[in-house]
Formats: sequence, C-alpha cells, structure tokens
Amino acid sequence: MDKIEVKDEVKRFGKLEAVNHVSFGVAEGEVLSLLGPSGCGKTTVLRSIAGLDTIEEGEILLDGEVVTSPKKKIFVSPEKRHLGLIFQSYALWPHMTVYKNVAFGVEGGKRNKKEIANSVARALELVNLSGLEHRYPSQLSGGQQQRVAVARNLAYEPKVLLLDEPLSNLDLKERERMRGELKGLLKRIGITALYVTHDQEEAFVISDRVIVMKEGKIMQVGTPETIYEDPVNMFVAEFIGRANMLKARLVELDERRATARINVPDLGSDLMCKYECKEFPKDLSLILVRHNEMGLYESKPDFRENVFEVEVTSREYRGSITDHKVRVGNANLVVTTHRFCSLARSTKKKEVYLHIPPEAVKPIPCE
Repeated sequence: MDKIEVKDEVKRFGKLEAVNHVSFGVAEGEVLSLLGPSGCGKTTVLRSIAGLDTIEEGEILLDGEVVTSPKKKIFVSPEKRHLGLIFQSYALWPHMTVYKNVAFGVEGGKRNKKEIANSVARALELVNLSGLEHRYPSQLSGGQQQRVAVARNLAYEPKVLLLDEPLSNLDLKERERMRGELKGLLKRIGITALYVTHDQEEAFVISDRVIVMKEGKIMQVGTPETIYEDPVNMFVAEFIGRANMLKARLVELDERRATARINVPDLGSDLMCKYECKEFPKDLSLILVRHNEMGLYESKPDFRENVFEVEVTSREYRGSITDHKVRVGNANLVVTTHRFCSLARSTKKKEVYLHIPPEAVKPIPCE
C-alpha cells in the first residue's frame, strides 16, 4: 500500500484547470519529486495533499485512508493529516531560539516538557545542529536555517514530509551542499517524502523517482536515469538536460541488433542509432543528441559511423566546460567539451570533425 495516493485529481482556479486528472502513488520510504516549470501544477498538487487546497474531482489517500474526496464529501483538515511541511520560506520565528522554533510544533499537545525536550534533541541531532539550541535564526547561515525547518518537522514525527522548493533561497554552493545532506537525511530516517522543484539536478540527486509535469498533466514518471536517457516526448526531452533536437525519419530497423538507420535532412545524411529502449518508436519525428555526448576532433577519428566534417562558428567558455557551436549541412549544433580538451583552448581551429556515438542518438516519438 502506498503512503500517498493521488487518484484522478482535478483542481481548477476559475476556468483554468491547474491540475488535470493527475494520478500517482508514493511508496513507504520513497522520495518522489514533482518536477516541471513554473505554473505546471506541482505545488498545487502538494498543497492539495497537505489539505491547504480543496480539489474539484478525484481522491487523496494517506496510509490507505481517504483524506480528500469531493464525491464522498470527505475533507480532513491539515492539522489532522499528520504531515510535515517545508516551504521556500523556512517560516522561522525570528524572536525565538532554535530550541523554541523546533519545539513550537510539539508544544500544546499531550507531551510533557521532558518528552518535548527529548524530541527536540533527537531532531537537532538528526540535522547536525546539536549545540545551537540557544541561537536565533539571524545568527545562522541559510543552510542552518533550512535544517532548523527540517528539524521542526521531524520533532513532530510526521507520517510524510512535503517539501516545496526548500533550497531555492540558498546560493548555488550552499544549495549543492544541502541537497546532498538532505538526501542523506531523508534516507537515514526512512521517511516518505514528496519534493517539489523546478531544478532538474536537484530532483535527480534527491529522488528515487521523478514525475515530470506540464500544464497540469503528468508527462513522464520514472527513475532519474529513465527520465534522462529515455524521454517519452519532445517536452521532456527539451526540459531535461541540454540537447540538440533534429527532425528525422526512420529508414531501417534491425531489432535483432537493436540498431536503426535514421535520415536527418538537416545533416544531409543518415545517422546510425543504437537503442536500449524496449521498443523502438517507428513513428519517430525527432531525434535528440545531448550537447555533452558528442566528440570533436582536430583530425578525422577512426569511427565507422556518424562522423562529419564541421565548421566551428563560435565558442562559449563556461569555466569547467566550453560550448562549441558547429555547423554541419543545414544544422547548427552545440557540442560541449571539458576544459582540458585541446579544442576548448583553441580559438583558431575552424574545420574539425564531429562524432555522434550511435548510443547518443535518442529517438523521440510523435505526439
């Protein structure tokens, strides 16, 4: 039985259908991310699970119990759903110490002072903030404040933790560090978590599975590896990672060898594709080749297939990587190389060779 179940949810704001018949489950101990651009409905889904928003159709269950069902006229109030909530704003009381902020969620219940103190101490130990009980939020870094918000929810001992872009207020370095810490913490305590973000890397690092959303609908559900390597449509392919998209059509398919010959008009040539998906999409209209999965060479490389002489039209230095804009046939492609590649440091070499590995050619089905 899933810890969270969302069944055919519909949520409208006036005439806008913000959530359009969305269904999914989150297993016990799983970390699932809702990933998508702003306005795709991911936060609305989270708020409906928390009981902060009503829905027009569908059902929401926690631990197998219906907590929202317009048809059955069931709506369990947020405080009775026993959920932990962490938002973009950590919502810490500035006039309260760390101890008081963490204890705030468990005071006023049936626990005595000793039980509350034990709960706070355990929660602070879990997030590595023991010894900072008497500090105020203004005396903490952004990352520490985020951990106080997590600790406050853990002290409450919720069934499920809901996180709405909790790292978005941190700078890049702190965000990268904290997402690793947060992943380790969620797995260590084994809590079921639903994580909302628009950041692909964040979703991939933290999650067991990812749901990609667009305009209130689910586009694809899968592990980070599946989402990245086998996008099911053009939206997912373009949203995840950085890639070149080219119009294409299937010429020949060899299912025994799991290879395909694909005609790419803009290249003025065919490409060989070696695929791993269970069934090759014979109705493909596009192919995807990611920027960092191709190679540039000063002299012609010894590959049998997918080698082209190209013209470098410009280069963009990005520190650890360099983006090379190249032209081949009528196609303009971007090829990314690491900083130690000789071509990354050369600004004079214009005519070079491009190799597109057959495994890097991803077919995109017609929609």
